[in-house]
Amino acid sequence: MNATDPAWHRGTCPRCESPEVLLHVIGLPLAGVMESSPHWVRWDGCLGLGPDRECTSCGWTWWEHDHGHAEREEFDPDDAEEEPAAPLRVVGAVLVDAQDRVLAARRRAGLREAGRWEFPGGKIEPGESPQEALRRELREELGVETRVGWLIGRGTTGAGGRELHLDCYWARVLGARPAGSTDHDELAWLDRDALAERDWPEADQPIVDLLVEGALPRF
Repeated sequence: MNATDPAWHRGTCPRCESPEVLLHVIGLPLAGVMESSPHWVRWDGCLGLGPDRECTSCGWTWWEHDHGHAEREEFDPDDAEEEPAAPLRVVGAVLVDAQDRVLAARRRAGLREAGRWEFPGGKIEPGESPQEALRRELREELGVETRVGWLIGRGTTGAGGRELHLDCYWARVLGARPAGSTDHDELAWLDRDALAERDWPEADQPIVDLLVEGALPRF
């Protein structure tokens, strides 16, 4: 393994999208690997507890298997009853306007959680970073181009027998506001206090709480 080996995956920060990421290796290295590793690898040895990724730009730390680029899942029938299914990873956008209002979207009839309000977004596809997935989903769903900012937080819930992780990011629309949505029958720009008056899914609720408490946009 050397500095150009694809096994060394640096990636970008899931919070601020900076490429200034450090990889912390936990455990004993193979002979010669430490000497040939890239400059952004830190060898924490057997005393390292993690997380295994650190952003030197914003100070965020995370586990690579929990954030970063989505991987294609490999199904092994022999392991089906031994290990729980990997969490379903989705991203949501807290879109804010110049008046600090937040876009809420109501799920249309025929969809899961129909009639409830949510932050627009969707699933991370294989090979995408969370930010790339969110920009794509907003383009497909709302027909807008967006600027994605920092990670706000995560909400969790169950979905189809597996855990769902919803990571929400600050975002702004570049250009005209969305006129409609493929997945929603109503869009509303709401003041912070008004967010708490809507009916939100379990995964979105922690983000709503942070917004009502006064979390500030970061880009």
